[in-house]
Amino acid sequence: MKNLPYDDSSIKDIFRYSNELIGLSFADVLSKVFSDVLLDEKIEYYNNPRSKGNLGNLLEEHYYLYKPNSDSTPDFYKVGMELKATPYEKTTKGIKAGERLVITMIPNDKPIDIEFKGSHLENKIKLILMIWYHRIKTEPRTNHSIDYVNLYDIYSEICSKDLEIILEDYKTIVEKVISGNAHKISEGDTKYLGACTKGTTASKSLQPQFYNRNILAKRRAFSLKQSYMTYILNNYVNTGLMNYDSIFDKDELLGNNFDEKVIEKINKFVGKTEKELYKQFDINFTTNSKQINRTLVYRMLGVNTENAEEFEKANIVIKTVRAQKNRKPKESMSFPKIKIKDFINQDFYDSLEYDFFETTRFLFVVFQDSGNGEYILKGARFWNMPIDELETIGKSEWESYKNKFLTGVNFEIKKDKSGKEVAYNDLPNKSETTIFHLRPHSSKSAYLIKGRKYGNGGDRDMDTLPNGDKMTHQCFWFNNDYIAKIIKHLLK
Repeated sequence: MKNLPYDDSSIKDIFRYSNELIGLSFADVLSKVFSDVLLDEKIEYYNNPRSKGNLGNLLEEHYYLYKPNSDSTPDFYKVGMELKATPYEKTTKGIKAGERLVITMIPNDKPIDIEFKGSHLENKIKLILMIWYHRIKTEPRTNHSIDYVNLYDIYSEICSKDLEIILEDYKTIVEKVISGNAHKISEGDTKYLGACTKGTTASKSLQPQFYNRNILAKRRAFSLKQSYMTYILNNYVNTGLMNYDSIFDKDELLGNNFDEKVIEKINKFVGKTEKELYKQFDINFTTNSKQINRTLVYRMLGVNTENAEEFEKANIVIKTVRAQKNRKPKESMSFPKIKIKDFINQDFYDSLEYDFFETTRFLFVVFQDSGNGEYILKGARFWNMPIDELETIGKSEWESYKNKFLTGVNFEIKKDKSGKEVAYNDLPNKSETTIFHLRPHSSKSAYLIKGRKYGNGGDRDMDTLPNGDKMTHQCFWFNNDYIAKIIKHLLK
């Protein structure tokens, strides 16, 4: 047995030794063990994305000096601690987690632990040594530098509120599994603890369910969501980098039912008009403010900043809906613009759109026209897109736009009433879709067709098509008919 450079029976000494990684690249770690040709071979091996060696394995084998394995016990079994190397990235808005943190597989072929306490997941998640490295996607993997080390203790005081929500998430996932509905699990079902897919393709990840042999389900793993990991990085590792307000204190979350408690807070104001609520919360109303009702929702929840801690951790997006007197939303709902050249080179299951709709939870807060132009708060609901809708109708509609871009968008030039030439395209329109459609995401229209420019916009308002022509930036919009179905029970 090797003499280890740390005491593997002491959390304190493992942490002390781990902190010596800070400032090193993964190539530096290898250079402490190998040299010359062998070092070059190891660097090439770990830089190769097709190799089985990932950066976590590198640390296990060459820094902590134990062989990577698939044992059910934690990596540092004497102290019950798991090791996870996880990336972070720098953005214009600060730093964020590079990805979700996968913990352990959800069993497909055997019973799942009903209770979290004593479960396999608890054993793997309760104490994690997180090694954070700065990922620059254009750089070889072994060039990434290790910048932060922290101990994540799910039973610590700092995680006490998180634990209540993670317990609720665990229950949500388990209930779907044992009811034979593992095929309907989505990351958007839960808040901090996700159930992410595992497998190179959707078809290869399918397996029989232990609780429902008739329907195949994707292999999934318990994971800490990327949004929650970003919060850990910005508040538990680099303390105080972001300013959040909490919706609940620890005692309010005991007994779970997070969703119900959020809805209860909003329902206290049902029946009041927007203007009455603006006045009550001292919000200056300006017709040009796109975020004013989002701010209003936060104030109703007792949040005085523009970031609710629990929503940031859970990737919950607030969407306010204005319904007409006939119960139909006044407008469709926009999402971030696409980049056509990236869009056409993606597979649906690897696309930004699939990831967004599969992982995001929405809080719809609904106001309805009273008939005299005033909008009255009717209520709210949490919602995430059902995975069977996303992977059938959503997939078909997404692919119809991809195929149209690939086969070629046709344009027709017509004159408007003022005699100005206007370009019209033949992308599938809203009436041909059920869930979402593409339409412009720009205040100005701009086209460049066969070298000729149309519209009042400029280059910043256009995106490039595969044939070199340009058209106004596009984004997906939820159809207002689809939104109407989501919120209909609030408008009865």
